[in-house]
Amino acid sequence: MKSSNSIQEDEIDLVALLASIYQKRRFILKSVLIFMVLGLIVAIISPKVYKAQAVFVVQNSDKQISSSISSFAALAGVNLQSESMGDIPSLLYPNIVSGVPFNLDLLKTPLDSNKLNYRDHLLQNKSSLISLIKKYTIDLPSHISSSFKSKNQTNIEFTSDIFQISEIDYKLIKNMNELISVEVNKKEGFISLSAMDPNPKYAAIIANRALELLQNFIFDYKTENAKRIFKFISEQYDSKQKQYYEIQKELAEFKDQNKNISTAVFQSNLQKIQTRYDIVYSVYLELSKQLEQAKIQVKKQVPNISIIEPVFIPNEKEKPKRFLILVIYSFLGLVLSTGWVLISRPVYDILKTIRD
Repeated sequence: MKSSNSIQEDEIDLVALLASIYQKRRFILKSVLIFMVLGLIVAIISPKVYKAQAVFVVQNSDKQISSSISSFAALAGVNLQSESMGDIPSLLYPNIVSGVPFNLDLLKTPLDSNKLNYRDHLLQNKSSLISLIKKYTIDLPSHISSSFKSKNQTNIEFTSDIFQISEIDYKLIKNMNELISVEVNKKEGFISLSAMDPNPKYAAIIANRALELLQNFIFDYKTENAKRIFKFISEQYDSKQKQYYEIQKELAEFKDQNKNISTAVFQSNLQKIQTRYDIVYSVYLELSKQLEQAKIQVKKQVPNISIIEPVFIPNEKEKPKRFLILVIYSFLGLVLSTGWVLISRPVYDILKTIRD
């Protein structure tokens, strides 16, 4: 428990601190005003950035599959009971959008009739756009940047089955992850995809293209297994159809060549051919049914993507938030100036002691 003397010393110290702040009130006020002006300048010169977004919902597909299709799927090497073969978890959508293949396709997006694509646009605006949204810029030498402005394709080097992108594209993709984002509302069940750019029209174009690429990825993923099963059954059907036509022709020719013969040998050979014909025909007939079911299954696996809010050209800027910038700089000026007032005297006393 503190004694009355220690409490009195704490009160004296607190009063002394408040007194020092009050004595330097003009310095603190001037510092706050300076930082306010600095914040105002930053808020004014910061370029505008617009945000375009779309909101959509992906409904789960019907996973009821017939036993016959499941058996053919097993022959095709597809395990329909595996959880990984189902719908894509919505929490993985941000990973898809931030992936290299997705962004390489997005970089090729044309923005206007002058053949300006998204990659060229990012290179032209690397100093203004990226520095506003990220803490660092692309930091490309000017001669390297200009040499790539006329190229519409990304630079990819292939080594066997592995590809490697150029350093410029790698840095562009890293910065694109700050410009294009996907947010999943797990509670409400909807997904929002957004893109930011100083040009509101370009922001809408990129958001719309990103939405299209994401939809295509979801479509390909969810229909991949059904297409593999359909392809397998189709191949088996074509093979069995060819075999059926051959045995059908063989049976007809055998009957035509032995019209007036009814020996035991003839009956035995006819029965053999007829038996092979019946087996091939039954398999061919079953495959034709399964082929139609596989076609239906492909259509059933097509994802149902409902657009709740389509992409439109934004009218209001997303950044900079000028009032917030002004408040932050003012608060920073207050904290720094007050901190300097509080530590300047003790620091001076310590330095004086060291010198003496």
